[in-house]
Amino acid sequence: MNIKLTALLAASLYLLVACNNQAEDSKETSKESIKEAQTLSTPEEKSSGENVVRDKVSLKSKNLSIDKKLVDKNQKKSLLINGEKLIVHSAVLAKGTKVYSPSIQQVGIVKGNIVVVTSTFDINQLTAAYKISSITEIAENTFQLTPDDSEDLYRFYQSLQNAPEIEQVELSIDYSRYPPRAES
Repeated sequence: MNIKLTALLAASLYLLVACNNQAEDSKETSKESIKEAQTLSTPEEKSSGENVVRDKVSLKSKNLSIDKKLVDKNQKKSLLINGEKLIVHSAVLAKGTKVYSPSIQQVGIVKGNIVVVTSTFDINQLTAAYKISSITEIAENTFQLTPDDSEDLYRFYQSLQNAPEIEQVELSIDYSRYPPRAES
């Protein structure tokens, strides 16, 4: 039993030393080949190496911009607008943003106007209370508001909806550009 154990230990030690020597030899060989490559490379070869590095950097920047576009596309969120859930594929709701309505299964474009019904405010009070670039009275106690371009449209919509003086709020969405698909 002792002889077998001693032989096993000796063989293990021999393999360990052999592997260690081989690893050191390969390190030295790779260091020498790197030094030779550095001394043998011509200025043209060095510049082509720099071009390869520049190409890799430009590829990385292109990949980052592609990844950013994919992230932007994947930024879909559900918002409760006009009493229904709408899916928005944008970080900010603005004029021209595409929205999808699962209830009617259609894509629409946000027009940028909000229609409000209020019996307590008139045009002057609405203009004083909110950042509005234009306001039009479209019926009695009903106004079409166009917020300033700097306003986030969804936040503006929510502020109107949460105002006790405003009875009803509706964001204008145009569904006519994308007709529903025919069922087959």
